[in-house]
Formats: sequence, structure tokens, C-alpha cells
Amino acid sequence: MTLQPDMLQVGLQGFHAARVRYYGQLADGYAEEQMIVPTVEVIYWACVLDEQLEKRDPHYTTSMDYGREIMRGARYARNSATHDLIMLIKKAPGMQLPIRVPLRLEEMVWLTVDPPESGERTHRWYYVKHLADKPVRHTVDAIAAWFAEVQNRPGSLLSKGLLALPTGPARQ
Repeated sequence: MTLQPDMLQVGLQGFHAARVRYYGQLADGYAEEQMIVPTVEVIYWACVLDEQLEKRDPHYTTSMDYGREIMRGARYARNSATHDLIMLIKKAPGMQLPIRVPLRLEEMVWLTVDPPESGERTHRWYYVKHLADKPVRHTVDAIAAWFAEVQNRPGSLLSKGLLALPTGPARQ
């Protein structure tokens, strides 16, 4: 067996680093059109991690927790960002609480979309339920809290630093 860095850890670190950049630019007062880049980066890293956990961790896959619902909505946001980049976030009037410097008199929120006509619980359905018209930063924090919960679960794949992989023709 060969030891190699666990790519789940790389994904988790990527998510947290993107989150730091997102909050840094938010604190610096970046305009809406500039906030799309850090928003998309955070969502991409979160969805990569979510999809990998779904493939590797049966407990994660069957989870019906709030965090998994947020992630399903985030996948809709990621897919929208991929195909309709400018149709992801907007400015909404209203002061951000808690108050931060510089003072912002608007909030970055997820765009409104119509729910699926069938009422089926698709990624779009979860987006409408948990993300649409809500502050982006609340979603970013909810995803971070979800990954922390997953990481702290006994036996979680996110709590390991190295992954033992079998050697063989496909892995050399």
C-alpha cells in the first residue's frame, strides 16, 4: 500500500481558504460583480467535497440533515454558476448584521428561482427552500458548520489525514 495525501483534506482546505478569501473581499467592500468570483469559488469547493463524500461515505450519503439539504441547494447554485454565471447573486437593500467595517448598506443574496413544477425534491427544490433570496454569507457559514459536523463525526473520512491506497496497475 502507498500512502498519499487524502484529497478530501485538500478539498476541505480549499473550501476553507476560499471562504477566507470570500470574507476578506466582503470586508473590503468589493462590489457585487466582483463578489461573484469568491462566491463561486466557495460553492465549487463545497460541491466537490460534497460529491466526493457522497461517493465514499455511506453514512454521509444517507444523511437527511439540514447541512445535506443546504449542499443539495448549493449544487443547484454551482450548476447555475457554471451555465449562467451572472445569474447567481444580487444586491438586496438592507444593512448586514452584525455590523462590520466597512459598513455595507446592502446584502448579497442568492437569486430567486421558481420551484420545480413537479414538487419533486431536486437540487433546485433545495435551492428554493434554503438559498433563494437569503444572504450568501449565511449559506457559506452553514456549509462550514456542516463540514465541521461531518469532520467531528466518529469514523468520518474528513478526520483522516492520509488515505492508504492499494498499489497495482491502475494506481502506479
